[in-house]
Amino acid sequence: MSGSLIGTISASGVCLVITVWLLVGHRGKGKLANQHEDHHTSYWMLAFGLFSQGAAQAFSAPKQVGDAVTASIDSQFNAGAGAIALIMFIILFGTKPRWWKDVVCGATLPASAMAAGGVLAIPFTVAGSFLHGLFGVAA
Repeated sequence: MSGSLIGTISASGVCLVITVWLLVGHRGKGKLANQHEDHHTSYWMLAFGLFSQGAAQAFSAPKQVGDAVTASIDSQFNAGAGAIALIMFIILFGTKPRWWKDVVCGATLPASAMAAGGVLAIPFTVAGSFLHGLFGVAA
């Protein structure tokens, strides 16, 4: 019995699919590339960051980087995890889309928001639960 319409996929599998999707969409020459716009990268990387929270070692870097960035900035400025998550959100959506910035901020924002907890973690918790249930993700 499969867990979703397309069968059970691990969190690492979803991260791999998103990675290939972005490479083909951003760098490819086919129909997918024709439909991919620069601002799409940030949304895909947010989903990538959500799934990387439960992914195996190969895709655990976004969570580790998000946790490390949050901890290091908080220790230097004593700003709090919530402020750091908001700063990453402003950088991600308040500046012109650039693939490199969208990849880094988009993939690490879920980890920062989860570290902040409270209201900032709610959208990521809800979206993560929905997406994990939709894809039947096995941890």
